[in-house]
Amino acid sequence: MCMPTSRKPSEAAAKLETVSAVGDASSSSSAILANNAYNESTRPSTDDTKHFKAVTSTHSDHVRNTQYDLYWFLGPALICHLLGTPSYAIYAIGVARIISTRLTLTLHYHFVDKDNYLNKLPQKQLEREGDDYLVGAILHMYSQIPLQLLFPAMFFSDASVIGASAVRAFWAHVFVVEPLYYFAHRWLHIPEIMKKMHGFHHLSISTLPSTSLVQNFHEHFVYIAVFGPAFLVPFLMYWEMHWTIIGAYLVLFDLINSYGHMNIKYRHPVFTSKYSPFQYLFYTPEFHLGHHAYFRANYTLFMPIWDHMFGTWRSYRKTDTDRLLPAKQQDFVFIGHNAGLAHFITCPEWDVYAAYGPFRTFKYLPYQVEFLFCNMVGLFCRMFMSAYTCSRYMINDQLIGRVICICRTPIDYINPKRYSLVNRDIVKLMKSQYDAHGTQCFGLGNLNKMKQVNDGGKLISDMVKADPYLKDKGIRVWTGDTMTAASVYHQLLDLPDFDRLESIFFIGANGKIGNAVCKHLLTTKPNLKIKIYSLSHTLDHPNVTYTSDLADLLNHKLVVIGKQLAPRKFVKALAPARGASSKKSELTPYNCRLILDYTVPFTPIDLTGFKNIEHHQIAVLETSPNTSNFLKGHFDVGFGLEQHQIYPCHAGCIINTVHGRETDEVGEICVKDMMMMWKRGVELGLRNKHIKF
Repeated sequence: MCMPTSRKPSEAAAKLETVSAVGDASSSSSAILANNAYNESTRPSTDDTKHFKAVTSTHSDHVRNTQYDLYWFLGPALICHLLGTPSYAIYAIGVARIISTRLTLTLHYHFVDKDNYLNKLPQKQLEREGDDYLVGAILHMYSQIPLQLLFPAMFFSDASVIGASAVRAFWAHVFVVEPLYYFAHRWLHIPEIMKKMHGFHHLSISTLPSTSLVQNFHEHFVYIAVFGPAFLVPFLMYWEMHWTIIGAYLVLFDLINSYGHMNIKYRHPVFTSKYSPFQYLFYTPEFHLGHHAYFRANYTLFMPIWDHMFGTWRSYRKTDTDRLLPAKQQDFVFIGHNAGLAHFITCPEWDVYAAYGPFRTFKYLPYQVEFLFCNMVGLFCRMFMSAYTCSRYMINDQLIGRVICICRTPIDYINPKRYSLVNRDIVKLMKSQYDAHGTQCFGLGNLNKMKQVNDGGKLISDMVKADPYLKDKGIRVWTGDTMTAASVYHQLLDLPDFDRLESIFFIGANGKIGNAVCKHLLTTKPNLKIKIYSLSHTLDHPNVTYTSDLADLLNHKLVVIGKQLAPRKFVKALAPARGASSKKSELTPYNCRLILDYTVPFTPIDLTGFKNIEHHQIAVLETSPNTSNFLKGHFDVGFGLEQHQIYPCHAGCIINTVHGRETDEVGEICVKDMMMMWKRGVELGLRNKHIKF
């Protein structure tokens, strides 16, 4: 269906203001000063941050090889076996620390980060912290081995000493660890030491709970020496201690340390009033966030009294949440779904460090097994909920969008008997969101608009119009496919020497996106020939031919894929020419050089033996906070994309929301709307992802 003229053309197409980047906030003091958590009253001065500039060259390129982490984790078991000391205490403590850290991350994302679109998690920071946040726990496991050998009573005293040991460890922390940490922390902030060690921790400005565990490798040994006295001093005084107290201390220590790195504001007078003793005895997250803002203040571990005593206490107030739009506001919902096991793994609630980047692949796990497992998870989830609320983001500084996934997995979109259940859940979600937020604009994600399931969204549109409750509520249903077609078309046009191509090979041209792209290409490039891989003929044009032989793709320099095929089909089609690549392209027995793929999710083709062929994902848009304030927040989390990237169908629905489109966008694509949608997207700062050939 073609769209009418927008009812708000001038307002939606207005030029957007350029804003400062928040980004990774980890590379310079200028980025720190631009961080959105600060306002004029709490912004650190240039003098506060000048010593931090030297950190960048030391740490910004840090990459740790994590492929052997499992072996490092299992190492203590082997060493303990060889030395004849028990390993159960080591692993009980280590596993408890890891579980508590992951659980804290999950709860923090769910209740704090997910809805705070002004405090976006930078991808570079997540990658860096994801590589390092468990290093300290594993190092502590190794450091426990020599202590068990030297002082077995420190870990394996009689259980009757547990209560007394707990009290002694508490007082040792208060009177030994706290002052020791304060002075060690100040030493770490000496510019030369900061550059060598502690600066790595301060690369994280928008902190996560696990940021507390992310340190330079050598710095971990400083902390082992600083925190160890909590149980070493009582042991040397009484010659008794128990591993459960050591484990409880370390887990509790991690949790309280994580609390100080949470992006929340907790201002109960008990902890903030100058007349309350707790202001001096226990800190708040804002206290330690102030340390990350000012660097030369608030050095204390958990007890601010030491900063008050030595004149380094400084007030700090977190202000970004004060500027959030009302929690009830929700102008647009993009309705998603589960896309397989890899999708579960990339959920930030499960693993915030996997929120960005391509989906992981399980090449040794059959699809049938993967989908059956996901189906069981979906059945379990539907016992408690019909949909799951994902990230919230801001549109154009005035509207709020949200991703909400119905609890449906791939089998629900494969089995025709379940199609009606999928459509019922979609309409049910629309009702609930209209009731709760007055939301009228809805976009359909990938499988939720399959032709087999609901005829490209047309059935959903008809169900809404026929529903006694929704029919007069102004509900709009969009697929966003017009923007996807426009993205694919412009990606092809932007290819070097595309005008000189004589032909292309197209897989999926019978789909509505492929069909629209081909029609527009045939109009604008009258000499281009298109060979379509399909048994059914839907395009009647002299420049269009059809084939059922997938191997024919090797005869065309450019291949476009818009339909997912079983990997074994590509293996079979490419087999005759595999390994025949040459540095001199004219010597290869095939012509294919480039495969562009807009299927979702993107699945790399096995091109082993084809050095001359490149396979790239297309139909991915980018928006930069440096040039546009169109989108803010986690609109890009959990989609298998990089930070600041968005699928054009998602973006197309958002553009419809901004422009106040009053009609549905379902069914076939109106070709003449493609250019209009693309123009609107460009005006809002969107562009195709750059491909490096």
